[in-house]
This record gives sequence, structure tokens and C-alpha cells, in this order.
Amino acid sequence: RRARARKVLSLVVRHSLPIRPSISRMEAVMMQSPASPASQNLVANTEKRLACGTIAAYSAPRMPFSAIDLLIRPARITVYRDALGMTIAAQAMIVSLCKSADFLLGFMLGKLSDATRTRWGRRKPFIALCSPVFMICTLLLGSPGWFFSRPHSADGNSTVTTVSEACAALVDSSNRSSCVELKACIDAAVASSTLRPWNATDGNADGVAAAAPASLSAYFGVLYFLWYLSGWTSSLIPYDALGMELTSDYHERARLFGVKTAFQFMGYLLQIGVGLGVSLAFETDVLMQVRLQAVAYSALLGLCFALLLRSVAERPLRPPKHAPLPMVPAVRQLLANGPYRQYLVFKVPMTIASLLPANLIIDYIKYSMRIEDFNATYYVAFAIVLLCVFGAIPLLISAARRWGKKEVLATTCVVEALLFAVAFAIPPGAMADGPLYILCACVGFGMAASYVLPDALLADIIDYDELHTGLRSEGLYTVVESNLQQYAEIVGGVVPSLVAYFAGFQSLGGCSCGCGAKCDADYLRWSCPADVGYACTDGFGATLLYGEPDRAAPCTVQPEGVQWSFRVFFLAVPAACYLLAAIPAWKLPISSHSHRAIVAQLRAREAAEAAAARPAACSEAAEAVAGGAE
Repeated sequence: RRARARKVLSLVVRHSLPIRPSISRMEAVMMQSPASPASQNLVANTEKRLACGTIAAYSAPRMPFSAIDLLIRPARITVYRDALGMTIAAQAMIVSLCKSADFLLGFMLGKLSDATRTRWGRRKPFIALCSPVFMICTLLLGSPGWFFSRPHSADGNSTVTTVSEACAALVDSSNRSSCVELKACIDAAVASSTLRPWNATDGNADGVAAAAPASLSAYFGVLYFLWYLSGWTSSLIPYDALGMELTSDYHERARLFGVKTAFQFMGYLLQIGVGLGVSLAFETDVLMQVRLQAVAYSALLGLCFALLLRSVAERPLRPPKHAPLPMVPAVRQLLANGPYRQYLVFKVPMTIASLLPANLIIDYIKYSMRIEDFNATYYVAFAIVLLCVFGAIPLLISAARRWGKKEVLATTCVVEALLFAVAFAIPPGAMADGPLYILCACVGFGMAASYVLPDALLADIIDYDELHTGLRSEGLYTVVESNLQQYAEIVGGVVPSLVAYFAGFQSLGGCSCGCGAKCDADYLRWSCPADVGYACTDGFGATLLYGEPDRAAPCTVQPEGVQWSFRVFFLAVPAACYLLAAIPAWKLPISSHSHRAIVAQLRAREAAEAAAARPAACSEAAEAVAGGAE
């Protein structure tokens, strides 16, 4: 029995005390300011590379998320504001209220996610519960046409109620250039006062845009709040925090977030391709375009999240040494992190600079450049941006490995500032085709840098925070990131909208339909108070039957102050923000070398704590074995 007991005890000791540096050596490593080469080698040997399947499964949901973002963000303009008639001021106030309410909920969610402990992990349960709600909200938010339509006149009547059935039957959608019989029918209807003359200015209510019902604002407000809460807060915050926990290696994080960014822009490219296809199929019906895409992307998001929940395992966490802090002390501790404060100094203006062009590109194309078929120009411009993003991602990862993440990021900010400043100096009418697309190609590189590098820098800062506090707080840091995005959205969406409102903005230039908002009659390109666009069909480019055939669509006309507001917020403000972000980005204190020292000290601390705990465990095991032997 004694021999058997000695054999069992030797096995316990052998498996409990693996070969490792001594405790005194670990304590010495923790006290060093740069890590020693030996400790850096220890970090390199203990941190494994992530499997390609794990990286792909984690990154996949970012693709439909991005497609949904790029769908709903313009839909606020094209569907709710232009097609359904919601006022620009009402929408701006609803967006700001939704984001303000979601701000506090986001902090609570991040704190709750950090404190959660289940057998499935602390991030995946939130994703599993909240992502289905997000998919339902996306479907309903993208399909208001099921419940609402735009009133076309102040008295409730529309042109379609007075049009001759004979004229409507003469429309040939395949022939946009010649329609002699249709013109003769419209001439007769105008002569008999059944239809308005194309240039009538007699105060007739037909063609005047009417106010949208209050129920539309309520519908948009409730769904938009739930959409943000269930998706960008309750699903995306745990999702981003999960990515920061998958690896602590400096270069492996750059690889992980590089692939994630590639999937993100694949989602943007997917939306551009699908959006261009449905815009060609339903050229003048933006409600149908958005509805079809909302159904497709919601289903794709469900499949991608199912893959993540099945294939990505959360890393086991060490039991916390301290009880979690309450909300206010936790936030104060977060802001006491010096590198993080400096990170915020460059992150805030960079976030504003990246969001403003995305939010305002449609208004700039439609109302500053005065392009009726704005969707085609928008999709082509964004496709160029995304193709350049894909080309830039591997270059940025390689450059970050060679020169450092913060150096590459600061240089990119300076270049972007110069490009936007030059574009602002060019008149909007001269931006068509060549200059606009050249700007988009250059902007793509800057967008890639703003998505790839800050996330990897934040993960390094969280490691520094753990070194000082002993706690991993990815959820709380991710909440601040998400709320930064939301409040940048207020600057990028609400403030320009309010400025445009006070400058005299009118949805569709005061017209009741046109420029993507479908008219009731198939021979109308637009219907405005002083200009009715009678044409062979309702398609863009169809031959106008009256007036100057090449005249600009009145649904693209806005006061000069509105045009200048879109131009300034689209180009001048991003140039200033990129320039403001460059200096603090360059001065960030965590480099590749210092991060290796941070991780080495964390590993040393873990090993020292384990070494201090194991002798007591081994002593208890030996006593148990000896007792059994006796």
C-alpha cells in the first residue's frame, strides 16, 4: 500500500508542477519595464495561432451586419424621408433620442456581459438571444411599404384619380424614347382639364408633397430603437468583445481583425452588388428595393450567427480575484487608463470623419450634384471604395507589421485630410464621374485603415488595463466603442439634418414623387407644384414630352444654403477631423515592443499565481493519498 501511495503521489506532483521558471524569476519578470528576451519567448511559445476555420466562423457575421447597415442607413433617407414623406427634423430628433436612450443601456449590457458566467461562455448567450430580435426588426424596418404610403397632395387626391384609363394603357415600358399616341392622349386630357399642364402654377394641390402621418414617425422610432438595442448593442458588443478574447498575440490580433474587416467590407460589397441589381429591376420603386434586401440579409445573418455559435469556443477565463466594480467606479477606472484616454482623443474625430461621408453621400449626389438617378452613381462610387478597401487590407497588415500600427494609422489620417480638402475645393457640378470616383478610390484606403487598426490597438490597450487592474473588461471597453459610434452618428446624421432643415430643406424639393419615389402613373417621371414630368415611361432617362428635354429634375433642387450644408459636412468636416486624429494617433504609447512586454508580464503573473496555489493543492492531495493508504 505504501508503494502504491508513493506512486500515486509522484503522478500527482508530476502533473501539478510542470517544468517552468522559478517563482523568484517570475516575480523578477513582472518588475521589469521592458520584458526580457526569455519572457518574450515564453509568450510566443504559449500563444497558439488561431485556426483559419475559427477566424472565418467568427468573422462571417460581420458580412450581413455590414450589408444591413449599408441598407438601413440610406433607407432612412430614400424610404422614410423621401418616399414616405417624414420630415428631416422629425427623423433627426427620433434618431438622437433613440441613441441617447441606448447609451445607458449599452453600458449596462457591457457590464452584464463581463460579469456573466455560463457553461456556454459570457458572450455567446447574448448573441443567441438578441440576434433573432435584430433580424425581425431589420425585416420590419426595411418594409414600411407594407403599412404606409406617401400622401400625394394636401387634400388627399392624387393625379392617378383623374388620369384617363386610355392614356395609362398606352404606356410601353420597353420604349422610353418614342410615344406619339401617349402624347396625343395626354394632350387631350390636359385640354379637357383632366390632367394638369406640365408647367401649371395655378396653385393646384396636385404635385405638392403632403405631411406624413404621425404613425409613421412612431413606427420608425420604435423599430429603430429596438433595431439598435438588439443589434448594435446587445449582439455586436458581445461579438466584438469575443474577438478581443480569442487571442492576446499582437500580430495574431492584427490578422484576426484584418480578416474580420475583410468580411465587413465583403458585406458592403454584397449590398452594393445586390442593391445595384434590384435598383435596375425596380428602377423607380425604392420601397421594393429595400424590402427585398431586408429579407435576404436577415436570413443570411441568422445562418452566420448559427455558424459562430457552433464553431467558435470562448477561451476559459481565470476566476476573478476581486468582485466586479459597480458601474460608475468601473467607468472611472476605465478612464483612468492613460493610453485609453489618448486612444479616445484620436478615435472620436476619426469616427466622425468615417461616418459623415457614408451618411451624406446620397444627399451630396442627389442635391449638391443634382443627379436624378442618384442610386446608380451611389452604387458605382461605393463599389470603387470597397474594391480599394479589399486591396488595402493586406497592405495595411503588412505595413503595420513593418512600421507599427499607430504609425501607419497616423500617416493615413494625414493623407485622407489632404484628399478631402482638395475635393471640397472642387465645385459639386464638376465632381461627376472622374473626380468623384478618384476621390472614392483614395477614400477606400483610409476607410480600411480606420477599421483594421483601431480595433487591434484597443485590444492592446485592454491588455495594459488588465496588467494594472487584474480584470478583463472587453465588454465595457466595447460599450464605449459602440456608444462612440452612436454619438458620432448624431454628429454625422442628426446635426447635418438639422442644419439643412433650418436652411430650408424640403423632401424631394417639395415634389410629391420622382427621383426614386414612385409616382402613381407610369408616364410620370416626377410630379411637382410647378413642373410635371410627363414622359414615355416613369424610368430615369425616359424622353420628356413637354418642356426642355434635358432639364434637371426639380426633385433634386434645394436652396443654396442646403447645398452648402451637405457639401461642408460631406467633405470639409471630415478633412478637419482626420487632421485632428493624426497627432494623438502618432503619440499612442503602446508599440509592438511594449505590448510584448505587457503580455510577458501577464503570463509571468499567471504562472506565479499558479505556482503559489499548487503546493497547497499538492499537500492536500498527498494527505488524501496517505490517508487512503493507511
